[in-house]
Amino acid sequence: MEFLAATKDGIVVYDASSLSKNDENGGGSWKTGVSVSNGVKVKVLAQLPSPDNAFGHGWSEDGAWLGSVNNEGIVIYDADDAYKSILELKKVAPDVAGRQGGVRNLLFSPKRNYLVTYEKWDPQYPENVHVWALQGEQPGKKLYSCTLKGYTSGALPVSMIRWIPDESLSLELRAGQGIVLRSVEFDDDEDSSAFRLIAEKNASNYEISPKSPKGVTFVAVYIPETGGLVAHVRVYDLANPSKAVVETPLPAKVKDAKMMWNHDGTSLLILANSDVDETGCSYFGTTYLYWVKSDGKAQSQVFGSKDGQVQDIAWSPTANEFAAIVGFQPAQVTIYDGKTGKLSSTLGKVRRNTLKWNRFGKLVAVGGFGTLAGDLDFFDRAKEETVCSLRAPLTVDCAFGQDGRHFLACTIAPRMNEDNQISVYKYTGELLFKLEYVPEHIDGRHEDTGAGARTKTQALLYAASWRPFSSGQDKYEDRAVSPPPSGQRRKKGLPEAQATAGPSSSGTAYRPPGAGGGGAGNSVAAMMRLQEMPSTAADPSAGGWGTSADQAPTLKPMEEWEIRKLEKIRKKEEQLREQQEKDAVIQARKDMESTERAEKKKLKQLKEQLAALDALKEKEWDELTEEDEEQLEGEVDLRAQIAELEKRVGGLD
Repeated sequence: MEFLAATKDGIVVYDASSLSKNDENGGGSWKTGVSVSNGVKVKVLAQLPSPDNAFGHGWSEDGAWLGSVNNEGIVIYDADDAYKSILELKKVAPDVAGRQGGVRNLLFSPKRNYLVTYEKWDPQYPENVHVWALQGEQPGKKLYSCTLKGYTSGALPVSMIRWIPDESLSLELRAGQGIVLRSVEFDDDEDSSAFRLIAEKNASNYEISPKSPKGVTFVAVYIPETGGLVAHVRVYDLANPSKAVVETPLPAKVKDAKMMWNHDGTSLLILANSDVDETGCSYFGTTYLYWVKSDGKAQSQVFGSKDGQVQDIAWSPTANEFAAIVGFQPAQVTIYDGKTGKLSSTLGKVRRNTLKWNRFGKLVAVGGFGTLAGDLDFFDRAKEETVCSLRAPLTVDCAFGQDGRHFLACTIAPRMNEDNQISVYKYTGELLFKLEYVPEHIDGRHEDTGAGARTKTQALLYAASWRPFSSGQDKYEDRAVSPPPSGQRRKKGLPEAQATAGPSSSGTAYRPPGAGGGGAGNSVAAMMRLQEMPSTAADPSAGGWGTSADQAPTLKPMEEWEIRKLEKIRKKEEQLREQQEKDAVIQARKDMESTERAEKKKLKQLKEQLAALDALKEKEWDELTEEDEEQLEGEVDLRAQIAELEKRVGGLD
């Protein structure tokens, strides 16, 4: 298996299956593939040039080609032929007046007949998205251009042009028009019968489904809140794009939505996010998860504001089911049936926020990264039991390899500008190797801030990924999970989090996820306590740090640098929490004043109604109408309301 590291000095491709012992038992450099942590050497297959911030590269879906940007444009390499250069594409917009433009990102079409490149947007050269032919009579020919306004670098806010899996149809998002569908190669003849339009002029994103068992391909379109109308997601059958087959309105104040199709295009998940939290329990706003059948026959809300934040969701790649982590830490981990949207399994409450399936849908990695301590469980879906638990601290990104049995976890910039590394584990918990990206020279700290140049010079690794393989090239088969070592048994579900008090759901003050129940601060304290306890490694035959028959998973104590890192995170959270509590007090005072004004206004209105009743009493009995008599009968209730309000607001002058 091969994996890629996008580094400050270029792209490095390694062979993870070529492990050998380092005779020197240490030393060496990540550039030569020597792991300095456990005396293991990993073979380097290729070193390819890229800009020093490694911002643009991508694999074709079958892993046969690798594209990488350089200062002049794009270079495409043949991964099956020792990563030889096979095609170069020049950037379109020139550098003028000190402006440094160039290609920033790229995307292969599913069958790599086409390539889409994204250049830095500039008002002088507004067309910064370009489609290129890669195969056929004129490889390297530019076929079409359009605009992604404001794009500068990094991850794409939206893919402007995509193809359905068989490439018989391309889709282009056009601002102010909708989504253009083309069934032939790119041309400028919009009067052609091949030119069709999904007329969603306010659409801001879209996701194409896999082909369904009935041979239908759908597209889900997100339309943001605008003109007083709430945001929507609409699903269209691409064979008949004139009318939506599904429409899902989203709650008010939704900022954006992530749309995720299952493996056969029969169901869609919509994760909507809002910056507003009406319950007052979360600084991070509110999330809503919707399950939708692509044929429009059923849809439902799976999670709402009362359920807490959706930490992560992920479809199984082979079965119609999805896993979810929801709520404050420790959060609930569950699996839902993709056919009905109903709960099928509850795995437990743990301090986790990341889900990764292996490609066979047999194993799920359940991790707690970011502000969490880095605990990671490998869960056997078939037997619903934890295979092992370990700690992968400061992990920023992670993924299973193509064999479904190896797992890559990395610490990368710009999220982490220090301690960059790649670790590869077996699903049984054994750390196979760790590549540490350590700078040869570190500048001194900035005189004023204590950081600055020193931090920047330590940022060496920007991305890491496995090389993908198509089904035709695939040499890996689904294999059963190995049984536990003799005399040991595995825990059903996930290892339970330690019992701690959770955040209050009734108060208005912000509580960070896990506050009082497993946040970064508690993780630091727990790890410090672990430093004072004797550490017990699991049986080596079980693979690293694991579980035994009679005890909960034993986790490796954290090193001092890990504790210092978490301590910084804890302090930042404390400062944020203190500010939120101050804001909550101010808001509570404002709410109290607003309530008092409203009650005084109501009291005034009630007294006016009482004065009107007194005027009615001046009438002769034979002058009273039925309506007058009904009003007089409500006098007792009216005086009771006035008395109650006067107690609260002290009456009116």
